[in-house]
Amino acid sequence: MTAGTAESTAIEPFDCRAILLRYRDLARQMSGRYGAGSQAVVFVRYEELLAIRSMLLSRRGHPELEARLSELRPLVQELYSASAPPNSVDMPWRTVLRDSPPLIEYSREHFDSHYGVVSGQVMADTVTVTGARQAFERLSPRTCYMYAVTDHGELRIWNRAFELHDLAFGRNRATVDAVPVAHPMLVPERLRVLAAGEIVLLGREQVEMVVANTKSGHFRPPPASAGVVRRLCRSLLGLADRDVDVFTLFTEPPPAR
Repeated sequence: MTAGTAESTAIEPFDCRAILLRYRDLARQMSGRYGAGSQAVVFVRYEELLAIRSMLLSRRGHPELEARLSELRPLVQELYSASAPPNSVDMPWRTVLRDSPPLIEYSREHFDSHYGVVSGQVMADTVTVTGARQAFERLSPRTCYMYAVTDHGELRIWNRAFELHDLAFGRNRATVDAVPVAHPMLVPERLRVLAAGEIVLLGREQVEMVVANTKSGHFRPPPASAGVVRRLCRSLLGLADRDVDVFTLFTEPPPAR
């Protein structure tokens, strides 16, 4: 079951209710099989949220969809927070240069030894988003991508689609010349970001909604990075806050240097 299928069939309120019930049943099944806080449940809830936002593109203000969206937002955030790895993990290759807005730097030495050899190839497929309409010139709607916000406030998205279930279950199957692609490869010049994670752009001829998170194990963005993404969606894409979801993974900001 995909959000695209949900969007194409949700023409009448009855169809909408049937779709929502199917997601709830699926979440219940995954919870019973793998546990209420399992990655399987995270996947189902995230997919449901994307399906609802896809349907809302042509059904603004639909009461049932809006109500369910309001329920899902805190639920997905709760699941993300519960699955966050401990902040005590030693990451000597990463340094927090500033707390607000967050500024995080990746080690040049570690980058060059692990990722530098294919960095140019990754950058060749990386899109710098400059506007809501321009984004869809090279990127596809309703698709999961890796993104980073540079220290200069640029939104960069690697134009290689990820399967949502791979992202939810923590499996990065994207490689270039057998090198796994990681967020620092989107900012090779200075290796500094204000935010990084995964992003989905939704819309028809231009971006109308955004669903993103700050799931980057290399940069580990603190919660304040969500505000960076929201502000960028307002200024760059012209979106209202109600049309942007940003879920944070790391629950406590690390100490600044």
